[in-house]
Amino acid sequence: MAVIDSGVDGTHGDFPNMVKNVKIAAPIIAPGLSGALYVDTPNSDLTSGHGTHVASTIAGSGQMSTGGKYKGVAPGASLIGVGAGDAISILYALQGFDFVFKPEVRETHNVRIISNSWGTSGSHFAPYNPISIASKRAYDFGMIVNFAAGNSGPNNDTLNPYSASPCVISVGAGHAKDTRTATNRLVRKGVPGELASFSSRGIPGDQYHYPDIVLPGVNIVAARATSGAIVPPYTGFNNELLEPMYSSISGTSMATPHMSGVAALMLEVNPSLNLDGVLEAITSTADPMYTVSGEIRQLEKHEVGAGYADAYAAVEKAASTAGTRTTVQTSPLTSWNGTVGTTVDGTPIAAEHNHDVVVPTGASAVKIKTDWGNPAYDLDLYVYDTAGKLIASSTQGASVSEDVVIPNPVAGTYRVQLKGFLNAQTSYKGTAEIDKIVPVQ
Repeated sequence: MAVIDSGVDGTHGDFPNMVKNVKIAAPIIAPGLSGALYVDTPNSDLTSGHGTHVASTIAGSGQMSTGGKYKGVAPGASLIGVGAGDAISILYALQGFDFVFKPEVRETHNVRIISNSWGTSGSHFAPYNPISIASKRAYDFGMIVNFAAGNSGPNNDTLNPYSASPCVISVGAGHAKDTRTATNRLVRKGVPGELASFSSRGIPGDQYHYPDIVLPGVNIVAARATSGAIVPPYTGFNNELLEPMYSSISGTSMATPHMSGVAALMLEVNPSLNLDGVLEAITSTADPMYTVSGEIRQLEKHEVGAGYADAYAAVEKAASTAGTRTTVQTSPLTSWNGTVGTTVDGTPIAAEHNHDVVVPTGASAVKIKTDWGNPAYDLDLYVYDTAGKLIASSTQGASVSEDVVIPNPVAGTYRVQLKGFLNAQTSYKGTAEIDKIVPVQ
């Protein structure tokens, strides 16, 4: 995994898998010579801390946080930090690509993913731009190149043109799908699963200019570089204070490393995937997105691409096409119909329906979904384990369904609860199924 950014602070304790860390000191400009000067250094992030935050989201170990709370998406992935300049202006980005393409880097460290949380402005994809050519070369190498869609929304035609290349994955930003409770749901900044207002939009009907996928990019907590600013020391959820080695930042820059981490998980279960396979898996399993205020409508392709990524489903899709000696077998458990009563004041006490689901032994995961079909109603899903403890929840704002995945569930009876907050009496359908890892016959 290569991160071309402001650099990575390898002295932060969250990067035990840092295999290479360089700073691009200067381009070489002399008769008969070209390229750049790459300096090996423990800390290549000497300005903003932007790249450190990005790398932490991808593969940080979280060991500097209590209980590993701020672990990255793919903490087992190896990291190569490429300090190409400040986060606002990546001065030597092309030299960053050249460094990653070197056989002693690309082949020695098996670089399969290049994460780019930077870009430019402009309304047209330029296939012969040097960055676009570098992205095409990476594609030809079988690499997955991810680019931030940009932070110039909400207007149309604001997409980062580097991300519009068909050889990269363009990543938009949404609010994290985080658990809400009756006491704090109304004071949070943004609705879980909502498209961030700043996330750049593409051009309606254009074959290139749209984000491919949306991942969390609002108030993302990750490692803070020792040289980086504390920006700002809270998550945005009830002003929760952070630990001193971490900071919270928002942007499509923060959504892009989520995509890079998920891509790493896909390649772990299916190393044969190229960009097309990763893109197909992440887009075919994505959830549709809706507006959350005013007239409710499903967001369009130029706004959110395929929608909000479902990481578990995408990795499962990648695994299903892998040539391994095991496969994932999915079996239905039960389905049911229920009704959630009327609520008009946001009080959830009487507006809930409960159903018991019995999970057998040997399941690698249980998937539970509730579907009511009307995005105007705000219904939230909660699942309680065999001991009555809340184990999973899904609380999007405007949606037509909620679903959760519980890995390695203990056998027994689970209580599925669907709560209504602002809805008329609503009928819904519930389904449950389990995954089992079984040998291929």
